[in-house]
Amino acid sequence: MDDQATAVSVRTADAILRAARSQFTHFGYDGIGLRAIADLAGVNVALIGRYFGSKEGLFLAAVPPKLDIRALLAGPMSTFGTRAAAIMDMKSTRGFDPMMALVRVAASPDCAPALRTALDEQVISPLAMRLDGDHTQLRAGMVMSVMAGYEMMSRTISIDALRDVVGEQRRLWLAAVIQQIVDTDKVDKDMALEDTKGAR
Repeated sequence: MDDQATAVSVRTADAILRAARSQFTHFGYDGIGLRAIADLAGVNVALIGRYFGSKEGLFLAAVPPKLDIRALLAGPMSTFGTRAAAIMDMKSTRGFDPMMALVRVAASPDCAPALRTALDEQVISPLAMRLDGDHTQLRAGMVMSVMAGYEMMSRTISIDALRDVVGEQRRLWLAAVIQQIVDTDKVDKDMALEDTKGAR
């Protein structure tokens, strides 16, 4: 393949990926078809099969690679919560948000296994490797759960409790919750039981 043909192929694949990210974010995995993605990209739908093989292949090429945790892991873990909260709050102005796409497609049984593998390999395991103490995989998974839950409640559902709070106040609370999981490798079981009793 000559250089010109290669450049065309790269541009075509990139257009398909951009369209897929947009459509998966807005409609989820089950709510959008390949033809709609191809139409948005301005290409023949057959090219999706040529470049990505299947809808699942397209999704895996479009969304999980954008869940890049390296920027969050670049600094000291003592300020991880602050960095994570800042990035979560900034995503609304940064165009494509892979976390929102993740939340929208997570309910699909067709892509859940592949998505779970991608998250384990690209997010949870790298984060767990940076955590000190015990239960590192569990704590990394809890951090991811907090971030995904915040994304869903603040942007997908947009509950009043989060929408009506000043941005800085939201960031501080989110940072504190995440940092607590990062720093703490043991949970005081007696304290948890007391809290449960007090809530009754």
